[in-house]
Amino acid sequence: MDAPQDTLVSKFAPKAFLVRLGIGVLILNLFVILMTAVSLRQSWRNHQDLAIASAQNLAQVLDRYVADTFSKADLAVWAVKDEIERVDTDAAGGRRDLAAFIRRQHQRAPGLLALRTTDAQGVINHGGGAEMTALVSLADREHFIRLRDVPDAGLVISKPVVGKLTGTWVIILAPRLERPDHSFAGMVHAVIGLDQFDRVFSTLDVGPHGSVALRDLDLGLIARYPEPTRAGTAIGQKVVSRELLAFAQSGRDTGIYRARTPFDQVQRTFSIRRVSDRPFYLLVGLAERDYLSGWRREVIKQLAEVGLFIGLTLVTFWLIRRAWLRQQTTHENLERLLAEVKTLGGMLPICSHCKKIRDDNGYWNQLEAYLNAHTDAEFTHGICPDCAKEIFPRASGKHTTM
Repeated sequence: MDAPQDTLVSKFAPKAFLVRLGIGVLILNLFVILMTAVSLRQSWRNHQDLAIASAQNLAQVLDRYVADTFSKADLAVWAVKDEIERVDTDAAGGRRDLAAFIRRQHQRAPGLLALRTTDAQGVINHGGGAEMTALVSLADREHFIRLRDVPDAGLVISKPVVGKLTGTWVIILAPRLERPDHSFAGMVHAVIGLDQFDRVFSTLDVGPHGSVALRDLDLGLIARYPEPTRAGTAIGQKVVSRELLAFAQSGRDTGIYRARTPFDQVQRTFSIRRVSDRPFYLLVGLAERDYLSGWRREVIKQLAEVGLFIGLTLVTFWLIRRAWLRQQTTHENLERLLAEVKTLGGMLPICSHCKKIRDDNGYWNQLEAYLNAHTDAEFTHGICPDCAKEIFPRASGKHTTM
């Protein structure tokens, strides 16, 4: 019973070794793949965090610029309003002083295209900026109508409009002018050109596919770089992503979101913030294809390294397996030869008279029969010279005489 068991163990031992070796190679490769995936995931997060920080910093810088532009316009129109309501502008001297005062306020706010006033009928009567060749009425403008009809409207900021004097897209900041009896006397309005925002936005490094946008609280587009369509045609449009709409509905002032821009279908990470004390949103978007380009190169490099490592381990496993199988084949052949030799080794009981051999079962077998059963030898019969003399003496004698 021991011999078959030893044979079974020796037969399955090489297979068990190869299985353990294969499992070890598999675990090693899985570990390398897992570590690579963890490393790439962390690298992706680092690139994403860096993009978020960059977008937030740019948005904060633009917030100060936009807020400062509107604050200067705010100060200018309120200063002019106070001056008009303080002096008697009916006198010629008062009108000359008022014109000079408006020019000084305009010079202190170089970001303004114009600083003007209108009478109660909406006709522009004072101010600088574009030269007026004829009387221009703003009575049909929404901001004028609101100031005329709502006494406590305060400072009104218009939607983007095409200026009647400039012919370009502008935003108007205007407070109401009142007479001593608080009746409507017209308005003071500062004209801010939207192209200045495009120029400032274009100087920012947002990558080849990044974008910067200024929107009102209704998400209408005021300015955007790059311009999504033909110059000026996208102003006022409210085509936005679901993520931006959800942010606007949340009531928050700042936030981060990732979305595909409807204008160009580019996936971007956006930093959005409401401009300080102003009814605007600033959006700075960095395109994933830009800020993840380095990460993608890293992915390709690491995947190539992992593929090379896996290839080397598989080749090594195959070489070890082939060498082991060859060794086992050689070992099995040697064992088989040794087994064949051992069948004729040891003490063989043989009859001293007839030369029969006793087998393991106690039977006596002819010598040739025993050898034929235990070896690959085959027998043919003949007679040796000594036996020939003994069995055939005459034939042997005649042969000798001759």
